[in-house]
Amino acid sequence: MKKILIIPLLILAMNCNSSKSSDSKSNALTAYALLKASDSYSSSCTSSFGTGVADFIAKTFSCVTVTVSGTNYVFSTKSVPTYKSYYWGSTSSGYESSLYSTSNYGNPNKILAQSYTITVPITNTTTTAPAAAMGAIGLATNGIVFYNDVAGPGDSLSTEYYTFDSSQAHPTSTGSYHYHVEPVKLTLSDSALVGIAMDGYLVFGKLHDTATSNTSSFSLAATGSTTKCTSTPTTLPSTWAYKSNYETYTSHTAGSNSYHYHINNASGLYGIILSTNLIGTAGTSK
Repeated sequence: MKKILIIPLLILAMNCNSSKSSDSKSNALTAYALLKASDSYSSSCTSSFGTGVADFIAKTFSCVTVTVSGTNYVFSTKSVPTYKSYYWGSTSSGYESSLYSTSNYGNPNKILAQSYTITVPITNTTTTAPAAAMGAIGLATNGIVFYNDVAGPGDSLSTEYYTFDSSQAHPTSTGSYHYHVEPVKLTLSDSALVGIAMDGYLVFGKLHDTATSNTSSFSLAATGSTTKCTSTPTTLPSTWAYKSNYETYTSHTAGSNSYHYHINNASGLYGIILSTNLIGTAGTSK
């Protein structure tokens, strides 16, 4: 009888040890991947656009795979920059020692390729200004995800700001490289297309057109700091080459739903891309 009881106990012990071993291996693999992240730098990337993807996406986004699924665009990205960064690590050919300003001090993390899948509605016309989720809430034209203006738990964006690299970005502890504020390698006080938010509305630089500030023509979205076009001019920046194509393929600019985002008209920490509120109902990010 004792022998019969011992066997199940031995099996249970073996299973527990196996589980602990599996967890240890998983943690070790993650640590190893972050340690070796500097080896994955490349100045080029690949892109792929499926049937039905409009030109305003296919001809302006890079380092992504984009397909159409029902009434949504599905973006897949590794969120890895093709430019040099402090966060590639000092042993990488992509390393640069400079940060955004001389007062910045960096963080101990390194860039690691991710597997983001971001789904956005193609013809969203809602303007309910829901609260945005934490993590990736949009995608820049270079395939880098952007977060809202809230830092990680236990931290503040005003503190994290001093860890930004020369493009005003940084990675999380798991290597997820992302923007919170104006990505200066894509836009610098201009009207360039910056990316797309998870609600499908486009994000542009601080200016509506080449020499027109958004200060007098835009107001804060909901209770956050994201700016959206709410009065004249209500159309997309006329300087954007794919304005007509965008309006052909979506309903975002129809009548009272003529909304889009602009980076907040401020510098540094306060030049945020998106706040804690979006314009419309968002898709998903995972």
